Amino acid sequence: MLMSYETSRLSVDEITSDLSAAQLSRLLAAIPHILTADVVKNLPPYFHGITTEAEALLWFKRMMEESRLWMVTDSKQGHPIGFIFAFVEHTTAHIGYLLKQSHWGKGLASELLKAFINEVTHTGWRVLIGGVDRSNIASAKLLLKLGFVERIAQKDSGVVFYEYWLVEPTQ
Repeated sequence: MLMSYETSRLSVDEITSDLSAAQLSRLLAAIPHILTADVVKNLPPYFHGITTEAEALLWFKRMMEESRLWMVTDSKQGHPIGFIFAFVEHTTAHIGYLLKQSHWGKGLASELLKAFINEVTHTGWRVLIGGVDRSNIASAKLLLKLGFVERIAQKDSGVVFYEYWLVEPTQ
């Protein structure tokens, strides 16, 4: 089932592969302006170097093959400003999010993820897992503030994983 929701400042809509030509064109035009070098600095290599609509299409196809993808739109301006993605294995969802750099520091990531957590409580997922690069202190603090718990990290790993249990774990 497709999931869409709104907050006071954001509209979040799940993207499907059956977009109209106009919708796909709008999305592909927006992706290079969202996935800038600073935004994707701590993300996997396939998020990097997307500067054309052709490269955006390749990224979009990969994301659609690997995960569920939501576009985040500024409700006031109507422009796409980010994405949430979830790779789901059974009842575990590995999540990620990103916002345009011009929208950082305004509390939007907190607003976005709070509402996302509320929406996914009805999906059958039991746990959300977010991986955060050790240097991305702002994202780590946000996840902790929202109730995620740090997992025991491997010493040599550059990524720390955080869990949020939607359903209490069984012993």
